Amino acid sequence: MRQHIFLILVFVITLSSCDDFLDKTPIDQIASEEYFDNQNSAEAAVLGIYRLMESPFYYGQSMIIVPEFAAGHVRHAMSYPEYVNFQSNEIRIDNPWVANIWAQSYSIINAANNVIEQVPLMNNFTAEEFQAQLIREAKFLRALTYFNMVRSWGDVPLITLPTTSSSNFNVSRTQAHVVYENIIEDLRDAVNLPRSYNGSESINKGRATQYAAKALLAKVYLYAGNDNMAIFYAKDVIENGGYLPVDDYGSIWLNENSSESIFELQFDEQGTNTLASVSNPTGAALFFASDKVYNMFEPNDQRRDFTINTENDIKYIGKFRNYNPATQNVPVIRLSEIFLIYAEALARVNMSQLGEPYLYYKKIRDRAGLTTPDETTYDLNSFINAVQREKRLELMFEGEAWYDYTRTGLALTEMMETPSQDRFIFPIPQGERELNKNLGQNSAYE
Repeated sequence: MRQHIFLILVFVITLSSCDDFLDKTPIDQIASEEYFDNQNSAEAAVLGIYRLMESPFYYGQSMIIVPEFAAGHVRHAMSYPEYVNFQSNEIRIDNPWVANIWAQSYSIINAANNVIEQVPLMNNFTAEEFQAQLIREAKFLRALTYFNMVRSWGDVPLITLPTTSSSNFNVSRTQAHVVYENIIEDLRDAVNLPRSYNGSESINKGRATQYAAKALLAKVYLYAGNDNMAIFYAKDVIENGGYLPVDDYGSIWLNENSSESIFELQFDEQGTNTLASVSNPTGAALFFASDKVYNMFEPNDQRRDFTINTENDIKYIGKFRNYNPATQNVPVIRLSEIFLIYAEALARVNMSQLGEPYLYYKKIRDRAGLTTPDETTYDLNSFINAVQREKRLELMFEGEAWYDYTRTGLALTEMMETPSQDRFIFPIPQGERELNKNLGQNSAYE
């Protein structure tokens, strides 16, 4: 079946065996009215959305490695244009990675839309609370996906209803600020998710919680320019979420679901992490750490030698070491990022780096074994830049620094080979524009 701008595949899983969260068998092209007939199938549909998030075209590889190429943090085994063009910020409109992320994003969104549309119509749930939970999980995952899309492309089509073979695929792009409004609306409902989950640990591990929604809200508000709301949600997560920074930075990835992991995608032998399988010291290695990344760290930074795994003078991406089998989890949101969001937003609102903003910035550096200059040595602008640079190092190879630096314009001087604000966002895939004549193109790629 032809893939349009929005895939009509309903990708769900069977819960005939609930022994493991990722013990999933895909069921393709099942009509939603036939599939959403009981609460087990409804839950299976929700868990299927998590599975879609783990695709090689999403957090299983592309959603991490593409922005890392754009930031200049990684290199490929070969100098293929489809990779190199990200580094030079001269991406072609037919770039396959851009097209794959776009298509996978709408596959996730459509699966979430099916849950959000169909589950409220079901009347055979044993508990209304569980019914509401499934809808809110889908809203969280839809919000996360649209957040990544608006950061990657700016204006994108906002679709909140399921698509079918009879849907109109000639949908225009929606202004970014309207997309942000929908993201926030979804997340403000998702904050009513459970704080944690009872019952079978394996099936509940990695599911969105109320504090995952609050953490994502803090981040979304930071990008939307609402520092007061970013502070509000970040402080709530820090003070009430129950998350704790780990002492050993590397243990965040060597061990699953650390005490500072707020939302973490779960991989196992049945659902492997493609990026882990091709970024380690094996004959299958395709992706490597850029040589310049090593020198970004201070010599005594305890994060450096874990983040960059050096063997035989070759620098590898170090955060995905569980590769045999490739069961490496992906922490999507961590407490340390929330510390730095809080520090930046509070400094802006206070018009000063003194006090709490500095203290939360210093907490991250303390864990890294670094000495931090006295708070009075910064002014407001230099402090905010320092926070962003710290976030770049803390979240290296997690697919975040490119978006963070384009958010404030720091990418122009510290990342881009071809500095241009118009190239902060990627081209709309040409294949999608040929199918949908109502899709415009971002100005740098016209």
